[in-house]
Amino acid sequence: MSYIFEAKSDAYYKSGLAKSAFHDSVYESLPLEYYLPFITSTQRTFFNLGKYHVKFYQAHDAFLMHYKPYSTVFQSLKKQNKIAPLWRLVVERALKNQKFLDLNKITVGSSELSIVASINFLQNLFRRINIDGLQQRYSDVLHPQAPQPQQGAQTLNKFMKGQDTQAQQQSQQTTSQQRQRFAELVKTVDEAVDDAVENALNLAVEYKESVEGSAEDAMVLGGAGGSSYVKEALSVIRFLSTPDWFRERVKILRYARQFYVRFLTAVPTSIIHEQIVSVHGGVNGVTRMFSEKQISDILPSELALAQLGDAGKALLALKIAQKQLMVYQRSASVKPVVFVDKSGSMAGSLTNWRGEEIAPKISIASGLALALHKKLDADIYLFDTEIEKVNPARIVDVLLKIRADGGTDIDPVLEEIMRVGKPEYTYIIISDGITEASDDILRRFEESGLAKRVKLILVPPSSYGFNWVEVLKKYGNMMYVHNVAEFDEAVKKSLTT
Repeated sequence: MSYIFEAKSDAYYKSGLAKSAFHDSVYESLPLEYYLPFITSTQRTFFNLGKYHVKFYQAHDAFLMHYKPYSTVFQSLKKQNKIAPLWRLVVERALKNQKFLDLNKITVGSSELSIVASINFLQNLFRRINIDGLQQRYSDVLHPQAPQPQQGAQTLNKFMKGQDTQAQQQSQQTTSQQRQRFAELVKTVDEAVDDAVENALNLAVEYKESVEGSAEDAMVLGGAGGSSYVKEALSVIRFLSTPDWFRERVKILRYARQFYVRFLTAVPTSIIHEQIVSVHGGVNGVTRMFSEKQISDILPSELALAQLGDAGKALLALKIAQKQLMVYQRSASVKPVVFVDKSGSMAGSLTNWRGEEIAPKISIASGLALALHKKLDADIYLFDTEIEKVNPARIVDVLLKIRADGGTDIDPVLEEIMRVGKPEYTYIIISDGITEASDDILRRFEESGLAKRVKLILVPPSSYGFNWVEVLKKYGNMMYVHNVAEFDEAVKKSLTT
């Protein structure tokens, strides 16, 4: 069934489109049913936003005037509409507004941008004028009440005497007043339309730039998978219903990309090739023994002492105890393991040295983690009350969905560090709010000896008097940073000491 109705048919009037400012030609080669999902989405979203009620024909016209090319829209405008003349005037004045030409260039062919522009246009229009009330005023201007004829012989006598001059003057005065009232009404409409079009233009530009920019940021941070998260989190309904939340997500993503690029450059290139002495890595020369765990790497020439009888065995045991034997040297490349606090408070901003807000804490921490992943093959974990090992695309998802709720729990982090258990790794924890560690977990963490390899970067408002933090302080591995400059220094210290 086609939804393009014949003029004056019952279906046409029942649909409400008799009040539309446009002819059927606005649909071009497609039926109305093709556009119905977008029109009803406009109407439904508008309704969900509250305050004003939009009628179907108004949502229909608002969407199509933004979605279709300007030439099509203008040529499809009805010459007149006796059923809804005021609405037709509103649409006409909008189409003649110079800003609308700029707006249409942005929205044409985009259902999302057309919905954004349509809803904002209607919201601001209804805020300025009452369409139904102005409709009656417009009707009065177009069809003023005719003066009552004078009665009986008096009227005939005046006419016979040629005394109709006053009537002519009254008619001229009425026409002049009618023109003035019409000009005032058009001025009212123009002011409302100009405000509505300007706001719609600004919002359409913001939404377009935000979504396109965020999609690019997500691609840089998380690869191809990131763009799908953007479409889900930064939707039209998000933008219209919770604009502040929407803008905060865009900001978080934008700064994450900036700090990702920044740390790619800031991490010293020498670290990429730096090797640390290890009991687990590959053989890389000969060195003096430093751990009993290296017994299996003792050089054959040293082991030959055991062949010299009891005296030789005693000498070998003494040299082992004093760590004086030569062993094969093993080494491993520096590998960071980064733990990023993703609790809601991390969406707050860190400052510069002047105390001015610079960037969300989660953006800085994620930028660092992703840069270390790219440059040093770092493993990345996100934690709050739970912990998960993640890939870059998952980080993009978290950046777009982080909310100001939930707390943090350090126990899962310490347990994961002990599970990984690599003494040659560098473990970096970034958080703005930490809890006490459980006694049993803290005891096992201290006994593991891994505290020497754990670097903690704390940012406000976190306290640093917790039991496990005191353990890290013994090794100089706790850094409390108040601004971006101090964060940079903490990163350098974490990677080079």
